[in-house]
Amino acid sequence: MKVTFAYDKEKDIWCILHYGKGSRSSQIPTKTYNALIAQYGENPTHQNVADFIEKYASEKGIDFSKIIIENQKEWDRIADEYQKRAEAVFGISLPEDVTAYITLNNRYPYNIEGNSFFAPVDHVSIRGVAMHELWHFYTWYKFGVNHEPKMEKQTYRDIKEALTVLLNTECKDLMTGGIYDEGYPQHKELREKILRLWNKSKNIEKVWEESIS
Repeated sequence: MKVTFAYDKEKDIWCILHYGKGSRSSQIPTKTYNALIAQYGENPTHQNVADFIEKYASEKGIDFSKIIIENQKEWDRIADEYQKRAEAVFGISLPEDVTAYITLNNRYPYNIEGNSFFAPVDHVSIRGVAMHELWHFYTWYKFGVNHEPKMEKQTYRDIKEALTVLLNTECKDLMTGGIYDEGYPQHKELREKILRLWNKSKNIEKVWEESIS
């Protein structure tokens, strides 16, 4: 499995419009979205976002081609080791290569069917974001594809988000200095439970089953 970084303005616009104002896990607007509505008001249009991206990138001196190279280089430093550890935890490998689309937004949705996720402009935080989003891919192919249709969707979402706490033990040294997987406040207790279960058994299937119960 290889992660390839890319920039697609249309996808960036989509990410800001659909995930800037809020998401299922957090209703807090991102900094990017707040900057957008400060200029164009509530309910910005597709063209508003397109203009915002051009202006923002120009003012900040953002070169997307350079950002792609920097993020790719930063990720490739740990990619093989991360894959090795993730496969050891889940006991599976991902079936397809994945594309990471750069976005100016501060929220990074993923798409299993599209084999893609969004990633930050800032390469300093790319390791944490990429590992977090890819952890969702591993969770889906290990559990979600069979379990999600039988579970309440919110239950699945909560567990798959909380499972990323394991990055702080299994991939801690792969993180950029000082960065760790913090998670959402509403998952604090579940994350603590998952960590206890993992430290006890080191068996992801047992962790999953006991997290559901």
